[in-house]
Amino acid sequence: MNQLNYLSSRELTFSLSENGILSLETGGKHYDNVQLIRIFPFQHPEEYLSVSVRENGEPKELGMIRTLEDFTPEQRELVSGYLRYKYFIPAIEKIGKIEEKLGYLYMDVTTVLGKKTICISDITTNIRQVQNNSVAIIDVQGNRYAIENLDALDKDTRQKIELYL
Repeated sequence: MNQLNYLSSRELTFSLSENGILSLETGGKHYDNVQLIRIFPFQHPEEYLSVSVRENGEPKELGMIRTLEDFTPEQRELVSGYLRYKYFIPAIEKIGKIEEKLGYLYMDVTTVLGKKTICISDITTNIRQVQNNSVAIIDVQGNRYAIENLDALDKDTRQKIELYL
């Protein structure tokens, strides 16, 4: 059985290119195009981050960051900013018309970015209550949306989404 390799914040130095590509210096090595993946994106967004790179075209995990709290304020802000950008999930504020067609659910929504129609397949997998009061939705293109607080929704919107929870 493989053991987790926890990375020490003292041995990691992250940087961002002008194009927003994350790099890492550790153990005397430089890695470009580093990927950070939240293992528990909703429950612990600042903890348990997988750090991986591509070697010979294949993904290779370098290890796991236990928590961003151990980093310097500058490094914590850089990594947090990268994660906010990577995991940007528009919040749904209102749900309008909903139609089911040929096994897909079409939902007119208003997000923080404006109005949009999203298409959802496999409703039981792609509409999930992830915590007591929030909902995650994934459309057919893999885009993620969130309802951050069911109680904050208007009555009509709340009733519509509760049919699928």
